[in-house]
Amino acid sequence: MVAVLVVSPVSTMAAQRGDRAGRMNREQLEQRFRMRLANLLKTQLGLTDEGMRQLSDVNQRFDLQRRDMNRREIITRRALRDEVLKLDSADAGRVEQLLTDQFKIERERIDLTEAEQRELSKFLTPVQRARYLGVQEQIRREMDQLRGRGMMPMGDPPAGMNPRAGRRPPPA
Repeated sequence: MVAVLVVSPVSTMAAQRGDRAGRMNREQLEQRFRMRLANLLKTQLGLTDEGMRQLSDVNQRFDLQRRDMNRREIITRRALRDEVLKLDSADAGRVEQLLTDQFKIERERIDLTEAEQRELSKFLTPVQRARYLGVQEQIRREMDQLRGRGMMPMGDPPAGMNPRAGRRPPPA
């Protein structure tokens, strides 16, 4: 429900063409998405304005690391897929290294999620943190569905949205 607000097919196509109006439209949609997400979180978690500020601060602190991790994961998965598709000519040493890299990224994701949860525990109750994880997972699923229908580009998610926080990546 919430993620449907992120990007429409028209704005996606325009943004991919590099059309300035498309970028503006996407920025407006992302801003609207962030505002609705903030309202949803405030309601679902029962947060005050101060609690929302703290949540936003934690998200911003972890967002850059998460984006870098997601970028590395995509690169690793693509390289692994490309190497495996070579069938008999696949370089076993390269595949081994890519598998090692993939597991390292998964451990980093868990470590990052645990660090984020420690920060969140400073101002959210365990129930609020569990609800927050549920909202994140719901949005992740909806974004994945939109990507599967070609309605959303595969680039970075809207600023402030962590689509893979605490999630195990799918198999390569």
